[in-house]
Amino acid sequence: MTHLTSLLVLIYITLLSNNLNAQPWRLVKEIGIFEKSSSFCLSPDGYFYVADQGSNQVLKLNLDGAVFNTTGGYGWDASGLSRPTDVTAEAVYVLVADEDNSKVNKYDKNLNLAGTVFKRDSQNPEEVFGYPLSVAVSTLGDLYILDGENNRVVYFSFFGDYKGNFGGFGTGFYEFYRPEKISALKNAIAVADDDKLVLFDLFGTYLRNIQFQQRIRSVKYNDGKIAVVTKKEIYIAEDNLMYEFNQLDIEHDGVWFVDALMSGDKLYILTENSILFFEKGF
Repeated sequence: MTHLTSLLVLIYITLLSNNLNAQPWRLVKEIGIFEKSSSFCLSPDGYFYVADQGSNQVLKLNLDGAVFNTTGGYGWDASGLSRPTDVTAEAVYVLVADEDNSKVNKYDKNLNLAGTVFKRDSQNPEEVFGYPLSVAVSTLGDLYILDGENNRVVYFSFFGDYKGNFGGFGTGFYEFYRPEKISALKNAIAVADDDKLVLFDLFGTYLRNIQFQQRIRSVKYNDGKIAVVTKKEIYIAEDNLMYEFNQLDIEHDGVWFVDALMSGDKLYILTENSILFFEKGF
């Protein structure tokens, strides 16, 4: 192949790629009926888990919208929830940040309660957290909790042993202003803080921040891609240390976005009342 031919092929591939990226995402399906959802995730075995603040419940749904299990309901006992703000699923457990009860619950895949992380009574002030806003589990198996009471991240071993905290007042190079959500990337921790996405290594060392035009409502990592969500915009980047975010062209009006994630070539968007399925338009 000549140099000219190679150049033409490269230009063609680049133009084709740019054209595909410019194509709008079209709505193909909608599932779920929620009162006021706050977060969702897609488990490794292909189920959605949704935190619904309106009903103070967490629901497990399949991709067709059938509800398999629920847990919670308003209350302060072990089975109750009050303002579930975030949900994440890893290989074994589903974890839920229960804001008003200042705890994180661990459930099995069928939403049976398997344990609770609660540190308000601890004698060690470094590990105490209150009003958790978000929760994540790193590739090392550590549990990260966004501490809404103290504007910081506190992290533990998966069994609840304290390991450290960062982002709070006087704790390092970066101090949070108005943190909202946290997500564990492959080798980093991402925190949505007002209009910035702030990146730390797995031990809480500040790496960098990326500024967006509006306040970030959610950051979600799934299938190698990072989704950043504002009320009306969604940005996607590969988790490749470059963090080059591209805004998606989404053909849907009239709703505010709550959360989003990508799985393969599918885009899933959580609104307060449902989950929207999108595909690239052609």
